[in-house]
Amino acid sequence: MHDFLPPQPQPPRTAAARPAPVRLAPLRGETNLSYLDRLADRYRLGVRDLVPSLLQVGGGLFKGYRTDGEVYLNAEARARISVFSRVPEEILQRALPAWTAQEPFPPDGAGPAGRFRFGSVVPAAGEGCRLCTAARTGRAKPARLYLQPHTRICPRHRRWMLGTHWICGAPADTEQIDLTGLPEMIAAHRRHLNLLRHWPHGVRAFEVAHAVAVSWWAQQWPEEEQWPRRALQLAPPGTDPGWCRLLARDAVIYPETVALASVLVDERFRRRLLAESSGHLPHTLADTPALVSKLAQITNRGWLPEKIASTSAGPLLVWVHHCVRSPAGAAAADRLWTLHMAHRPRPIARELQAYRDAGSKPKAVGGSPSRGRGLRLTPEQAFHTGLAHARAYGALHGHLAAPIGERFNGFALGRWLSNHRKSPAVPPEHVAELESLDPWWRPPWTVMWQRSYYEARDHARARGGLRPERGFPATSFGLGEWLYNQCTGYADLHPAQQRLLSDIGLTPEAVQTARPRRKHMATHFQRALGCAQAFADAHGTLVAATADTTLDGLKLGQWLANQRSKDRTYQHHHGTPSPRALALSAIDPWWNPPWTLEWQRSWYQARTHVDGGHVLDATAGFPGTTSALATWLTNQCAQYDTLQPEQQDLLVRIGITPGQAQSAAAQPAEREADFAVGLGYARSYHSTHGTLAAAINTVHDGFELGR
Repeated sequence: MHDFLPPQPQPPRTAAARPAPVRLAPLRGETNLSYLDRLADRYRLGVRDLVPSLLQVGGGLFKGYRTDGEVYLNAEARARISVFSRVPEEILQRALPAWTAQEPFPPDGAGPAGRFRFGSVVPAAGEGCRLCTAARTGRAKPARLYLQPHTRICPRHRRWMLGTHWICGAPADTEQIDLTGLPEMIAAHRRHLNLLRHWPHGVRAFEVAHAVAVSWWAQQWPEEEQWPRRALQLAPPGTDPGWCRLLARDAVIYPETVALASVLVDERFRRRLLAESSGHLPHTLADTPALVSKLAQITNRGWLPEKIASTSAGPLLVWVHHCVRSPAGAAAADRLWTLHMAHRPRPIARELQAYRDAGSKPKAVGGSPSRGRGLRLTPEQAFHTGLAHARAYGALHGHLAAPIGERFNGFALGRWLSNHRKSPAVPPEHVAELESLDPWWRPPWTVMWQRSYYEARDHARARGGLRPERGFPATSFGLGEWLYNQCTGYADLHPAQQRLLSDIGLTPEAVQTARPRRKHMATHFQRALGCAQAFADAHGTLVAATADTTLDGLKLGQWLANQRSKDRTYQHHHGTPSPRALALSAIDPWWNPPWTLEWQRSWYQARTHVDGGHVLDATAGFPGTTSALATWLTNQCAQYDTLQPEQQDLLVRIGITPGQAQSAAAQPAEREADFAVGLGYARSYHSTHGTLAAAINTVHDGFELGR
């Protein structure tokens, strides 16, 4: 089972004899604390008595002592232990994994030092096989070893090491499980060792496989028979079956975990999976029939595909996504075995604690959940806040394909949904709640595609069909073009996209008859030009139209942006504006300025202010305008000489001449001087009255200080 240094023969002694110095060999993989505890036992002492005295560090070293902890030593302390135990340091370092880990710093800056740690900061450890330990040491005192998945089984004595699980400050039952009558456990152990020998990523693959197996174990499927039988056989007589089921969880699922890990590390199977996906990310495991069938075969569960086909979250689907996204390379191999915190199995100690609490504490009735520390929302509460807004949005729109900038009832719902779509670490229970609102809230294609699909679906429901053979009549031009593009590229779509299109009538047969959405380009331009004229009449300019501006079903802002781009290309090749640009210039001469649209929009704001009967007083800092507009006007005055001649002419039209701009640029220095004068009078007033709370009509030494 373990590699040990041969025990040293000890001379016989009488009961009253003083213990002679001993040479105690460490066990391979033993914890520092266990080794020191066995060393102290040879001198009939406790570890909390021997180590502080030996290192001269005081009795506070083992504050909060627990048997599942670990003690870390610095170089001076390790040297003393080596001399005392009569074992060279290189042997101790080779046998004890934590011998040189987390070296503590001595309080006085020098000398031996130690630090005792316990809990989640210490790797999992537990008693090694007691029969093996007794055979190697010649004593009944157990030893604690760092337990890896493949070292939890002792094939010689057919034992499974549970490890130590502390519940409410006391260790849970740490009895080792007898595996007699479970030959599949020993066979799985042999396959596990073979996996680690031949595959460099065997350890990480087992972690992913373990997370998958635990997620299946938690489902408690009625069809599952092997795990309940195995758990019942491992439970000691007279014990709580529910408690033992949790305690022996990892042992119960061990054979299936090893089998699953052997599939995950198989490079040939991963290449087959990539070929089957055709580069498309699967939405659920139903999109990977080869994987589902393989898992059913290796686990000997013919009913498994039906249970896991609808899986749309969890460690297995994330692993499949990594296979498809990054099929080769070192970085890809590292991502392949990434196991996010939300998918890591819940520690057995927490499962046992929850089981005990559920049986001893009554369930709370009513009331709201605690906010935790201070007034901050916990992640669970924050999720349910967003979920409530998503539920209301879904009830109104029938889907959750909200744009990223969408705000709903003051809540940034679009950003919230986008963050949850991008994160592969969303807990499966959160995914299930969002899928209950919209099964396609997180599609493996763009959300824009999904929004267009919902628009087509709603149109088909309202109009009774799309009629692709007639060019999608009655649809908007944009929707008709989108539908025709889906038909022409039907073969390249994701299988799930093809199924969605079939649901609205675009079956593989129907797309063969699709015709393009027809329109007369000149007629369409005249219609858009009419919309532009109407917008300019209402707002005085075309630059006020943003990307979200829509008028009479036309996305006017986007259409104008396209016309600006086309006109720049036309002018680059021909040197003159295009006929369409001239038509738009007749509506607004500055619809496509050679400077930024933001500059032109600010100018129109200033002109609107002037048209309202106001005067732009540059010397007074442009009173009566908004702070943003005043700042913009001040910047134009300060940068007047760098502006283009057309920009300067536009400023003159709103009353800002070169002379006024120069005067405004000089105002900051004059205002600074005026402030310095006023500050002097303020100091004089304060020295006399002890305050600056002067009335507005206060005159001090001839200066209107109050004003």
